[in-house]
Amino acid sequence: FCVLRRFSTFLLTFAAMKRIISLLFTVFTLAQLMAQRNEIFSERLQTLKIEVDGDADRMPVIELGSDEFFNVSFDELSHEYHRYTYKIYHCGFDWQPSDELFESDYLTSPGNESVIDTYTQSMNTSVLYTHYVFSFPNAETRPLLSGNYRIDIETEDDNGEPTRVATVCCMVIEPKVTIDATVSTDTDIDRGGSHQQMAMRVDWKGLPVRDARKEVKTIVLQNRRYDNAVVNPWATSVSSSALIWDHCKPLIFEAGNEYRKFETLNMRAGGMGVDHIRWYDPYYHVNLYEAEPRRNYLYDEDRNGQAVIRTENSGDPDTDSDYFFAHFTLRTGNPLPDSDIYINGRWTNDLFTPQYRMNYNAEKGVYEATLLLKQGYYSYQYLTVEKDRSSQGLSGPIEGNYYQTENEYAVLVYFRQSGDRYDRLVGRLSMNFRPQ
Repeated sequence: FCVLRRFSTFLLTFAAMKRIISLLFTVFTLAQLMAQRNEIFSERLQTLKIEVDGDADRMPVIELGSDEFFNVSFDELSHEYHRYTYKIYHCGFDWQPSDELFESDYLTSPGNESVIDTYTQSMNTSVLYTHYVFSFPNAETRPLLSGNYRIDIETEDDNGEPTRVATVCCMVIEPKVTIDATVSTDTDIDRGGSHQQMAMRVDWKGLPVRDARKEVKTIVLQNRRYDNAVVNPWATSVSSSALIWDHCKPLIFEAGNEYRKFETLNMRAGGMGVDHIRWYDPYYHVNLYEAEPRRNYLYDEDRNGQAVIRTENSGDPDTDSDYFFAHFTLRTGNPLPDSDIYINGRWTNDLFTPQYRMNYNAEKGVYEATLLLKQGYYSYQYLTVEKDRSSQGLSGPIEGNYYQTENEYAVLVYFRQSGDRYDRLVGRLSMNFRPQ
C-alpha cells in the first residue's frame, strides 16, 4: 500500500511538473513571438503595411508555389531619395531564425540584397513623404519552403553603415492538414458571461507523423493578436490520425468588446468618431471624441483592429493621403494604480511601447495620447497591461468582456518531423465568431 501511495504521489508530481514545464515553454515562446512582429525602428518611417495581392484584410499568408504575393510598403517622411534594401530570413514557428538552413535552401536567389526601386513622392500634402513599395515573391526571389518569413528593411546610417529600419513578418503555407474548430460562450469557467472558448481538431492524414505531441505545433490567435496568443496548448486527446482539444482551459479567451473606430477622409471636416479638426501650422490636428470605459456590450460593425488608408476624391490614397496628429482622450476619473493603458490595433502591431502608451493628466482626470497617423479608417481598442508583470493586454478594465462580441479566431499548424531542419507551416484556419 505504501509503495502504491508513493507511486501515485510520484505520478501526480510528474504530471504537475509536465504542466509547469509546458507553461514555462509557452511563456518563453510567447516572449519570442512578441519579439518578432512588424515593427519600425526609425523615426523617419511611418505606415508600415503588408498585404496579400493588395488586400489589406487578408492574413499575411500565401500558398507555396502559387501566384499569390505580398505587397510591403512604408512612407519615409521627406521628398529626398533614400536607398532602402531588404533581406529575407526563414524562421521557426517561434519566429527565431532557422539557423540550420542555408539561404539557398529557402530562396531561389540567395546571397543578394534586393533594392527597393519603386517609390513615389506624395502629392499636395502638408507633410511631405515618399511612398516605397516592393513585392515578394517576385521575378528575382521566390520562397522554396513553407514556414515563417521575416523581411528586414535596411538603409545606411550617417556613417555609411547598414542599419535595420523596419521588419515585417509573413507566412508561406503548404496545406497538409485539416483543421476543424468551434467557439462557444459556454466555457469551462463561465456560461455565456465574459469569455469565449475554442475546441479544435487537427487531422494529419497527409503527414508522416510519429510523435504528434512533439512534431505538431499550434498557435491560436484572437483578432491576430500575438500578445494573448495560445502557443502549443497540450492536446486533451490523441487519436490514430488527429490531435483533439476539447474542454482545454488554455483555449479560453477574454471576449472583449467591439472595437472603437474613427475616420478621416477629409481634413476640412470631421468624420466618424472625430470631434473637430484644427490646423496649427504646419500640421493638421484631429481631436477624437472623449472616450470612457465601457460598462456594457456595444454592438457595432467593426474590423477587429484593421486600418485602411484612404481619402476622398483620390486616385491613389497611398500618395494623396495626408498625415495628421490624432489626439486620443480617455476619461477614467482616477489613474489605474497598477496598470498602463495602451492604444491597440493591428496597425500598432500589438506593440506595448511608449509610442502607444497613454499618459495620465491629473488636472483633467483623463488619459491622453497623440499619434502621427495617415488619413483613413482606424479600428482600435484600449488595453491595460499590468506594470512590470506581463506583456499581455487586458480588455476588461476599459472595454469590458462580453460574450456577444464578434471576434476573429485563427489557427496555425506547424510540423517538424524528427531530423528535419525547419518548421513547415502545414495548416491554417480563420473564422469569425458571433454568438447567435
